[in-house]
Amino acid sequence: MTQPEAPEAHLPPRSDRTMEEYIPRLARSRPQLVRLAECLSLAAGVERPLLRRARLRFLPRSAAGLEAELWFSPLVEAASEHSLVLDPAAAAVLRRRLALRPRPFVQDVRDMLVEAHLGAQPVARWFEDLLWADLFPATSTPEYIEEQLRRVLHAVTAIGDSGDEVGRWALHYVPRLPSGVRRYDDAWRIQVASSERLGLAPPVDDFPRPPGVTAGARALVRRDIPVGVVARSDGLVLSCPPVDGVRTVSAPGVRTARIEVASVLAPRSAPVRLELEEHQSVRLPFTVVQRLSTNGEPTQGIAHLGNADEVAVASGVVGEGARYAVLLADGTIVLYADDGTERGRLPAEDGGPPRKSLSVLADGRFLAWIEGGTAITYEVASGRLDSHEREWDAALLVRFTSSHTVRLVQLGIGDGQLLLDRGRHMVSWAETTPVRTLWLSQDGECAAFIDGSGVLRVEGPWELEGAGAPDVTAVTSTADAVSVAWAHADGTVCARVIGDDQRLVDCGAAPWQITSLAMSDDGRWITAVGGDSRLLLWELVDGAAVPHVRRLAFCADRVFALPGGEWAVSGTGGPVELTTDDGRQYVVTPDTEALAHPVDVPGWIRGEVIAVVRAGRDPVTFVDLAEAMESIRAVGVTCLTVGPITPTGSGDVEGIPGEEIPGSLGDFGGFASLLMSAHHHGVRIVVDMDLRAVYAVGRILNSMRQWLDHDVDGLRLVGDRRLDADVLRDVRHLLDGYDDRVLIGTHTTGLPATADSDFGATGAFVACDVVVRALQGELIIGLTEGALVRNALVNAQLPLGAARSGAQWGHLLPDDLTAPGRTALALRVLLGLPGCPIVPLSLLQNQDPEVSRMLELRRDHLALSRGDCRELPLSRPGLHGVVRRHGDEIVLCVANAGANREAIHVTPDDLGAPGDARLLDLFGGTVTPCSDDTPATVTVDAGAVRWYRLLPIPHTSGPGE
Repeated sequence: MTQPEAPEAHLPPRSDRTMEEYIPRLARSRPQLVRLAECLSLAAGVERPLLRRARLRFLPRSAAGLEAELWFSPLVEAASEHSLVLDPAAAAVLRRRLALRPRPFVQDVRDMLVEAHLGAQPVARWFEDLLWADLFPATSTPEYIEEQLRRVLHAVTAIGDSGDEVGRWALHYVPRLPSGVRRYDDAWRIQVASSERLGLAPPVDDFPRPPGVTAGARALVRRDIPVGVVARSDGLVLSCPPVDGVRTVSAPGVRTARIEVASVLAPRSAPVRLELEEHQSVRLPFTVVQRLSTNGEPTQGIAHLGNADEVAVASGVVGEGARYAVLLADGTIVLYADDGTERGRLPAEDGGPPRKSLSVLADGRFLAWIEGGTAITYEVASGRLDSHEREWDAALLVRFTSSHTVRLVQLGIGDGQLLLDRGRHMVSWAETTPVRTLWLSQDGECAAFIDGSGVLRVEGPWELEGAGAPDVTAVTSTADAVSVAWAHADGTVCARVIGDDQRLVDCGAAPWQITSLAMSDDGRWITAVGGDSRLLLWELVDGAAVPHVRRLAFCADRVFALPGGEWAVSGTGGPVELTTDDGRQYVVTPDTEALAHPVDVPGWIRGEVIAVVRAGRDPVTFVDLAEAMESIRAVGVTCLTVGPITPTGSGDVEGIPGEEIPGSLGDFGGFASLLMSAHHHGVRIVVDMDLRAVYAVGRILNSMRQWLDHDVDGLRLVGDRRLDADVLRDVRHLLDGYDDRVLIGTHTTGLPATADSDFGATGAFVACDVVVRALQGELIIGLTEGALVRNALVNAQLPLGAARSGAQWGHLLPDDLTAPGRTALALRVLLGLPGCPIVPLSLLQNQDPEVSRMLELRRDHLALSRGDCRELPLSRPGLHGVVRRHGDEIVLCVANAGANREAIHVTPDDLGAPGDARLLDLFGGTVTPCSDDTPATVTVDAGAVRWYRLLPIPHTSGPGE
């Protein structure tokens, strides 16, 4: 007996048949099924009770099996145990069929659904309202549809978890809306905002939109997510939310901050895109290889995110091979071409033996490494791998000779001996000891290695004075092994140089233990690195070594000699550029010159912005400040000075006299609360001391000691009382007994030439870390008369030659400023000057986002807080500019004291950095090309200040260029 054909209702539509074709055919064979589906086509979802109610109400003579037939029909997209969802294309056809039926019948269907779904999700009822509005377009106004869409858009963009829930439903329902509704821009905004909230990519948009609709929809739900950034010697650490006391950048997002991270040193390296979730921190170490010209200037760089176990560099002229090879911690070997672009990767086997001892042939055609105790070679062009096994227990190190011949030299262990296999013969030592470094001459006949005890061992037809010497950390030579250099653990470097005669040259000592040495092919130059940002060079001239130092932008631990006197240096860290989704850019630069800071001046005061609270002027108490400390820290304040405190002639030796504290500020109990709250939030507290009522030196020192014992971070001398040099020296000695305490002094004239005498005697200047000029009127006069930099900045630096190392000026805002615009401009000018701006706390708390941004930028950019400063001559009389520089970091500060908007053109040469570059607007985040041929245009509004950072573009060149 043959099986009867299944009814067509249960057959899925064929691929060449659309729902428009399929449903009319189905209606002829199963009219009740299609009519029941029509009655449900206005529903967001169909529950079993709704299905039963619709059948009994509109098809009362049908059998219950009709429900099951619809449940399993092709008209249904998905079904669970309790509900079903109609296929969107089928539902659209069914709604059009429903609209052709009598209006009272259609209204009856609508009323049934409204009654059935009174307790449904609001977004589901909204969806059904829009389906009903689209059913009879002539009776539904666009204003009504726009209002319905706007309601959901507001719900999606609401703050809190409710917006997420609405967004999930919206992404389900909006694509099912009729095309006439989906054409509205708000329908697309709902999908984009919902996707952004949930961290999803938005769906495909089938309709053209005005420019900016998508970006505007994202902005509706995005907020600025603060991300903490810590620059370490090997890279960055990002944290969300930021940990206390670190630099903070802002990235737009909802719960996820999306940031692209790229090394500034390697413009050809692709950026890495990060998605940082809440309560997450990420460590981003960067491995850097930089190519340097003969004079130590960078010409090319590569950077790789992640720690590298080893870096190898081809020492000859490279054609189609690999110039650089980086062995990552997971065993992957990354190859880079001579121009710095990535050439390929050699992943390691999962669970396979570790790789080590990476080497590159001089012309870059072959790589070699040790894997599982066996030497492996790899041909870059063909990808061929070869294994080089030896009759020993294991290979320890492998190197190519410096020639272009593919000749391997291996150092291994076997039968309790160290074995050196040079291809032609084997050399052995009757001991087994760890081996650090293997060096080979160009022909492979001369070899040197350093064992685990630091003993230098040599093999070949040469005699080396350093052979057998202990505590050797690095060895190098010219390719022909004629000149050799080695370094000892104490940093001393010795060289054997062959010229007209053979001689031993003592090159001197490095400031650290040397980790790598290299020598130029002509034997004239020796270079060394040791884990920090300095590249040491010794020029061998007439039997002597002339030292030179080059500063790098990263911490270097390996150096290689290249053809033509060039060098390649590898290490970690360096400046990193962060780019957020909305185009804002931040450049994070580690303080590579930290070791050069003067040890007798607390590092935290260098470039610090000092906020002032003064009794009688600021209507706050110590307790008020303690309670507001979180908000004070949030605007960027990290140092607060309070007072003035006036010691009396009859103080309590055991404590702080209550009468010393102005009544408007409170008592010492309130001060203790302030100090505890400030230190908890990372804010320093400096006490202002007015000494005009006390002349006994002992009483002065005793009062200061009591405050220092209570853990204040420094003292500022205010008022018109001048201390003579002897007293200042005693005060200095007192502060030197406490860690990281500062002394801020004030002299009484605005003339820098008389600064020393204003302190009482020549040399009294030495006592103070920060010197405040009492009369600063010329700052504002200069601002209006075109002499700002000359009067307030350049002249102010002249007497610092007599000051202690690291001493700096403190810049005050004059008390007689009354016009808000003038005060705002003067504040912004001070924030761009070297030294310590000293400004009222109230000005920093006035909710001015630009001032908060300037405080953040000053703290995070060493050029602004610690860099040197020079005037940039500008042709406009009301426009003033200074160039701040710290190492390779250059920032241009421009102030417009005029009444009109001004524009100037700036080239890299103007800023002291010739070559193509980019100019980064530190306020807006936009980047403008800047070159000597195409100057960048800088526009500054009247009464405004703008800051720009110059981002050099490293020159890329090949060998010999």
